[in-house]
Amino acid sequence: MIAGEYVDTEFEGQEISNEYLEYMHNNKTGALIKASVRIGAILAGASEEQIKSLTNYAERIGLAFQIKDDILSEIGDEKILGKPVGNDRKLGKVTFVTKYGLEKAQEILEEVTNDAIKELEEYGEKGTFLRELSLYIKNRQK
Repeated sequence: MIAGEYVDTEFEGQEISNEYLEYMHNNKTGALIKASVRIGAILAGASEEQIKSLTNYAERIGLAFQIKDDILSEIGDEKILGKPVGNDRKLGKVTFVTKYGLEKAQEILEEVTNDAIKELEEYGEKGTFLRELSLYIKNRQK
């Protein structure tokens, strides 16, 4: 998580590659989500294949969480968010919105969320909570 935060603050006001942007986002909140999902899978006795699919799921929703944060920072409701909107842009932070534009960032969010949900297909009804979590992350307002 520290690596993602470092990239976020170190490169404020600078252009970064698409790969670095995704690296930064995967290593912020996404790292916590991935650790939580993997620990749960391991404690539940999941197979290596299941741990791999759940890790892929967690990486995708972690990225979705950060993309949604970028979107909310641009167009969210300050009263709901409890923080100023547009602050990332003012600070010169590279986000999915500043890199790709709002519409494309929303498309990427949709795609990443769908990718996460696809990783859960083998779990059927047992994957309901994780599917709902994916949709919650995509649709959240704060």
